[in-house]
Amino acid sequence: MLPSVSESSLAGAGWYAAQQMSTSSRMLGIDAGATLCKLALSCERPQTALIPSTHFDAVRQQIERWRPDRILATGGRAKQLGERVAGLEPRWVSEVDAWARGASVLARRQGLELPPRYVLVSLGTGTSVLEVRGDKGTRIGGTALGGGTLVGLGRMLLQAGSFQELTQLARRGDRRKVDLLVGDIYSDGRAPLPPQVTASNFGKLASTRDVDLAHALMGLLGENIALICSALARLHGLETVVFGGSTLNDNPTLEQTLELSTRALGQRPHFLGTAAFCGALGAAALGEV
Repeated sequence: MLPSVSESSLAGAGWYAAQQMSTSSRMLGIDAGATLCKLALSCERPQTALIPSTHFDAVRQQIERWRPDRILATGGRAKQLGERVAGLEPRWVSEVDAWARGASVLARRQGLELPPRYVLVSLGTGTSVLEVRGDKGTRIGGTALGGGTLVGLGRMLLQAGSFQELTQLARRGDRRKVDLLVGDIYSDGRAPLPPQVTASNFGKLASTRDVDLAHALMGLLGENIALICSALARLHGLETVVFGGSTLNDNPTLEQTLELSTRALGQRPHFLGTAAFCGALGAAALGEV
């Protein structure tokens, strides 16, 4: 979803030989997804980077800059990454385990107290839904709706060249001009649902402005993901739904839709800070065990 390398750096890098003298090891977690490769260097001052998953040279260069002690990799493209990056010999870890551990790490960092059992949602190119017990996760469902859906529809409908362009458009839009609401149908005030509830995504189309269509795309995605996740939560007797993943990066429109829809459906939503790096941080944390 991101066209170029993005890095957050808070500390200088060392190399393997130098770090052998250190009292604390530097673990690098890599979450190689369908679209983005997320890297998180766990050390005294953690560093992160986002790189398109097919930019293997950029991944190699980032690893050479950071020079970690150990590398742990997860995600659907992890094997491909290992084959294409010369000298990369990571330890492979389960994506479910990495996400469950990463959620615990991020929740502690932001002072978020999670219950013993909760739903964890990985919003990437598609969406995976996990049940987490402590630091252990089990996949309980998912949907093909995700960031890839936004990028594809945004390119087709709006000629949006990037994920960032789409999120910026959505910030300025009003999907009430695009979606048909319950209040549009029940003008007498006798609606069985609140009037602001969406009756049909894209069912009004009173506006075809790019900003309004982009906002409506976020609504379409957020409402349906919230519906699926809330149904899975109820099925498993869970009340808390925790959202993470790169599709939430700098995307307040989607976050707001997810929060409002999840609450309306009876669950308690929470959002992880630095959401894109949940799997990568979790992989790094598994290396410290």
